[in-house]
Amino acid sequence: MKILFLTRLFYPHVGGVEKHVLELSKILLKKGHRVTVITTKHDDLLSYRDTVHGINIFRFKQPKIKYFGLLYTWYWLLQNKSLIKESDVIHMHDVFIWYLPFRLLLPNKKVYTTFHGQWGKYPLSFNDILQKKLATKLSTGNICIGDYIQKNYGLKADIISYGATKLAKKFVSKKKNLVVYVGRLDIDISLPLFLKMLKRYHDSNHGNGIKVIFCGGGVLSKECENYGEVLGFTDPTPYYEKAKFCFASGYLTILEALVHKCLVFVVYKNPLQKDYYTLTPFNKFIVIASNPDDLFKKFKYYSKNQKLTEKRIEDGYNWVKTQTWEKMASSYLKLWNLQKI
Repeated sequence: MKILFLTRLFYPHVGGVEKHVLELSKILLKKGHRVTVITTKHDDLLSYRDTVHGINIFRFKQPKIKYFGLLYTWYWLLQNKSLIKESDVIHMHDVFIWYLPFRLLLPNKKVYTTFHGQWGKYPLSFNDILQKKLATKLSTGNICIGDYIQKNYGLKADIISYGATKLAKKFVSKKKNLVVYVGRLDIDISLPLFLKMLKRYHDSNHGNGIKVIFCGGGVLSKECENYGEVLGFTDPTPYYEKAKFCFASGYLTILEALVHKCLVFVVYKNPLQKDYYTLTPFNKFIVIASNPDDLFKKFKYYSKNQKLTEKRIEDGYNWVKTQTWEKMASSYLKLWNLQKI
């Protein structure tokens, strides 16, 4: 079958959605399907046409001008409509609005959507909610990455998933004083709350006993340097392997940390983020805090109680090792009614 994914950003850009589409595509290729991805050309050094891991990639330069960027996207897709017409499965990743003209031009063509959500921004904008409700109504089927999407956007999910991860290749001795943070170093996620907690930890003279490594980049990079080493966007695997603890924001980081047997800490600052973490099957395997002070107390508690820490780590690992990309691919094939193809 010819499968077409449309996503705003894709490999080599780093991010949860990008990795989701990449790993999913690899599994689908192994099952004998053909996969094409349409995405934006986020870097001038990238070519407009490319093949990565057997995935055919078509890129276009999207103008960063409100409305005009969308109009150009529609124009480009109309110019390349053969990619849509020739595909057996068309699946959008948070960009259903790109496909809107084709829902009218090709009304009998089945189209699916994965909602990855905007859990970093609160309150949710009317436009964001409207677009997702419209996409739900016009899609043949959908997947929600997180149950919080159903609750906060008022959608009905056909399938709910929480992401996937690869099994760890090896386990090494953990450094009990090592903490790893993986993700964007930006304001709109939970990082500022982690930094407040670290400041309190250092001010209380506990901080001398831990080392923090930040795998990521963003506007808070300089501030993060006050509390640890900032490595930029790099493969976090070696640091997951060594770190006892992980400060996480997104689902992908949480699952990757669990599969490498890290105790995961998260902190929320609004009701949307609370739902993001608590409405999950892994909420009992991670440590969820409601503010920096709560995080400080819980981090100190688990740092001193190794038995409880190890039990939570093992329980989390036993759950996450079943959350494979193969299982994720099966969810997509079920949605498309292609399980046996």
